[in-house]
Formats: sequence, structure tokens, C-alpha cells
Amino acid sequence: MIVVADTSGLLAALDAGQSEHVECSAVMRSASFLVSPLVLTELDHLVQHRLGWTVAVEALDLLLGRIDDGYDQLATLGRTELGLARDVRRKYASLQLDLADCVGVALAHRHETNEIFTLDQRDFRAITPLGRFSHFRLLPADGKPASS
Repeated sequence: MIVVADTSGLLAALDAGQSEHVECSAVMRSASFLVSPLVLTELDHLVQHRLGWTVAVEALDLLLGRIDDGYDQLATLGRTELGLARDVRRKYASLQLDLADCVGVALAHRHETNEIFTLDQRDFRAITPLGRFSHFRLLPADGKPASS
């Protein structure tokens, strides 16, 4: 089962200074990710701001290498995914979700997974998946990826 990657999980895996670095690095070694272009944009911005331009370039190289090796996938977004993301955003208006998180929910639905690589438990615990699952499995909090 593919895991939808969220910015917070990837950032913690890349940043040794984060308290969740060890756990997130372990997930990154054991899971295949679906990465949204929106998450890549957020990640690049945060890595460059916190760790510097060189580290941001190296992070993109790492992710592109994983994609090139067939380990991860770069998600494609169309009108359907953006429409679903908009609907999620409206349904959970009280959470004031960002677009990247809502697109992640839409991508999880399209790829029939409930596994999200994230540290954002507040939002993803409150959201109900769009498909057949009753809840999201949040990695690393909920254990190892089902595919490992």
C-alpha cells in the first residue's frame, strides 16, 4: 500500500534537529510514498528557510532519486483531485486546513490508501477518509507502514 507523504513527515525525516527525526527516517526507509507537487513546494520552502538553500537542493535530489528508482511516485493533480480537496476544506472549515493537506486526502482516496506520513495528528485524526476506510493511519504515530 502506498503512503501519502505530508510535508511534516518528510521535513522531520530530512532534519536531524527535529525530535521526530529518527522515527520519520525509519518510515522513509521502509515506505513508498506518493508525493504531491504541493507538498514538494511546501517542503522546499521550509527546508530552504530552516536549513539553507544547499540542503533544499539536496532534499530535492534525494526525492527525485527515490522517484527515479521507482520507490516513490510524484502525484498528478487534476480537476477531480482539486475539487475533492475543495470539498474536504469546506467540510472541515473549522480546522482551516491548508490546500496541501486536503489534496493529500484526495490523493489517498484516488490511490485507495489510508496511510499518511505526517506529524499533523490534530488535522488528520479529525478528518474521515473519502473512501472505504474509517480513519487514517498516521505514520510514524500508528506504527510501521502496512507494506513493510
